[in-house]
Amino acid sequence: MTFEWTRKPVVRKAARISGYVAFGLLLFALSVVWTFPASRLRGYLENRLSQGGVTVKIQDLSIRGFGSVRLTGLKVELPPDRGTNPDGSAYEDLRTLSADRLDLSLGLLSLLLGDLKVKATVYSGEGVLGPVVVVKTAETVTVEIESAQDFPLPSDMPVFGIRFFGKLSVLKGTMTYDLKGGLASSKGHLDLKADGIRVPKPTLRGSTHANISLSDVDLGTLTLAINLDKRSNIPAFKADRKGPGGDATVLHIEKADLDGSDAKAQVEGHSVIRLVPARPFKDGALTVDLAFSLSEPFFDRQVRAGTEVSTPNRFLRTILGMDPKWRSAQSGSYWGLTCSGTVERPSCQPKKPSIRGGDFKLPAKVDDKTDAKDTGSKPVVPNVPRTAPTSPTPAAPQAPAMPVQIPPQPPRQEPLPTAENTASGAGMSGGLTGAANAAATAQAAAQAAAQAAARSQPMMPTVIGRARIRGLVPEGGGEAGEGSDGAAPAPAAAPAAGEGEGQE
Repeated sequence: MTFEWTRKPVVRKAARISGYVAFGLLLFALSVVWTFPASRLRGYLENRLSQGGVTVKIQDLSIRGFGSVRLTGLKVELPPDRGTNPDGSAYEDLRTLSADRLDLSLGLLSLLLGDLKVKATVYSGEGVLGPVVVVKTAETVTVEIESAQDFPLPSDMPVFGIRFFGKLSVLKGTMTYDLKGGLASSKGHLDLKADGIRVPKPTLRGSTHANISLSDVDLGTLTLAINLDKRSNIPAFKADRKGPGGDATVLHIEKADLDGSDAKAQVEGHSVIRLVPARPFKDGALTVDLAFSLSEPFFDRQVRAGTEVSTPNRFLRTILGMDPKWRSAQSGSYWGLTCSGTVERPSCQPKKPSIRGGDFKLPAKVDDKTDAKDTGSKPVVPNVPRTAPTSPTPAAPQAPAMPVQIPPQPPRQEPLPTAENTASGAGMSGGLTGAANAAATAQAAAQAAAQAAARSQPMMPTVIGRARIRGLVPEGGGEAGEGSDGAAPAPAAAPAAGEGEGQE
C-alpha cells in the first residue's frame, strides 16, 4: 500500500503533536480576538499618536480578525496655523482631520521579516478613500494610493486661511520617502480630481487695502497632476539647462486647472517648488505663474443679511480695474499672477499671463509703426462683383417697397375703313408708320428706365401706360399725345388734304 508509512508509530505520534499545536494556536488566536482589551488599546493608541502638538481621539475600536482593526469616530487635531496679516494683525486657523471609519490591516508576514506593512481604507459619509498601502523598511517609507470615490475634502483643514468644500473623484499616486535624506531625496507622482468645489465667504488679506470679505465662490472642478523628483528626471525640464540651484529635487506642478462658474484658473506648466535639503517643506522656494478670470455675475452678486442687501464682490472689480498693476497684468478677461518666496511666506505680484493655449493665449502684438503686411494681418476686403456703380440710397424715408408690375399691353386697335378716311388713308400711311415706330421706341426706353431705377432705389408702385398717336385716340380717351408714363408725346403725322372736311 502507498500509505503504509502512516501506520508507523513515529508518524502517528508526530501527527498528534502537530494537531495539538495547531489547535492550541487556533484557540489562542480566537481568545485574543474575543478577550482582547479593546478599550485599553484605544487609550494606548491615543496616547501614542498624540505627540508634537497633535491630538488624536478615537470614539470606538474593535478587533476585526487577527491583524485587523476598525476605528470609529476618528478625529485628529493639528496645531493651529498662526500668522500675521500684511496689515500687521494676527490670525489663527484651527486645523482638524476627521473620518467616520478607518479600517486597518497589518501584514503579519512582513512584520516577521522586519518590515511594517499597513493597509488602510477611510470612510467618510458616502465617500471612500483607498485602499492606501504603507510599507516601511529600514531606509524608506512607500505610500501607494489606489483610488477615491466621492470622498469629501477636509473642510476643517484650511489652505492659506481658505476652507474648501467638495468631493474627491480621482486620487491615485505613489510616493517613496527617504528616511535619511528627507523630502529633498524622495520622489513620487499624484493625480487628483475634485468636483463641486466651493469656498464659503473667503477673506482676502492685502497690504495695500483692508481685508475683503467676499460671497461664496463656486470653483467647479479641480484637475491636478504633481511630480516629485530630480529636475533632470522630469520630462518637462529635460531640454532645459541647469539653473543656479543645480539638479535639485522639485515639486513640479504638471497640470493645475480650475473650472468653475464664478472663477477659472490655470497654472503654467513650468511652475515648481524647489525643495531645500535638510529643511522642511515650508522652506521650499516658489516659482509659480498662474492666470485667473472672474465672471461678471460674480462681481454683481447680491448677499442678503437680514433686511440688508449688499454686493461685497463689487469692490474687487474696483481694485482690478483701477489699480495700475492689475490693469497692466490683464490680458483679455484674464489676470496674471506670479508667486515667489517660500511656501510659508509667498510673495505674489500681478504680471501679464505667460500661459499659452486655450483661453489664456495672448493677443498678437502689433507695432504702430508696422503696417498690416509686416505683422501678417491683412485688411478684410469684401467680395463685391464688378458692376456699374449704383446710386446712393436716399436719406429721406421712403414708402414700403412694392414690386413693379408692368401690365400687358392690349393690341393696338386700327380704325375701320370708312368713307371719310379712305380718301386720306394713302396720305396718312407714311406718317402712321413713323409715328408707330417712335411710340414703340419711347415705350421701350420708359420700361428700361423704370427697371434701372428699381434696381438702384427702393421700388415704388408705378403704372406704365401705352403711347397714343394723335388722330387714333379711342373714344372716351384723354388728350392726344399724352402718356401716363411721363414720356414725350409721339410726333403726329401731317393731315392730308381733305381730312378736316371728312371729320367735320
